[in-house]
Amino acid sequence: MLVRPSQRKKFENWISNSSVKEPEGKNFFNWIVNSPVEINIPRIPPVRCFISAGWCIGDYNGYVFDITVSIDHFDWMSYIYKEYRYISIDSEVINYFNWIRDIPTVRYSIDKRTGYFDKKVYKKISVYLIKEDEKFYEIESQKSF
Repeated sequence: MLVRPSQRKKFENWISNSSVKEPEGKNFFNWIVNSPVEINIPRIPPVRCFISAGWCIGDYNGYVFDITVSIDHFDWMSYIYKEYRYISIDSEVINYFNWIRDIPTVRYSIDKRTGYFDKKVYKKISVYLIKEDEKFYEIESQKSF
């Protein structure tokens, strides 16, 4: 569930034209559009980035999506502080954690900080997607000799 319909269209166009390998691209697309919590992608790539994910190192071989997730403030406080005795089984916090568990790549980071604005809690997730990049693979194959 992207925050703005215009952003969803931009995201759809980007993913259909990107050089991210399948099925990773499709899995990532489905994970984003089927989000059970409100999300926002402040910048849809291409954005120059440096990726260091195992054997992939460089600023030419991937895309970074910074995703901001909005969670109900009361749900979050109920989860964080055990003084609240009840958190709904379908709360936004539970949905958020289930969604995070299903990130379709092993290359991601979650900002441990929490922002509080207008009865919402904001959490940031950075997801790294590796794209098909012939130049990158050429360089990697030359390194192995």
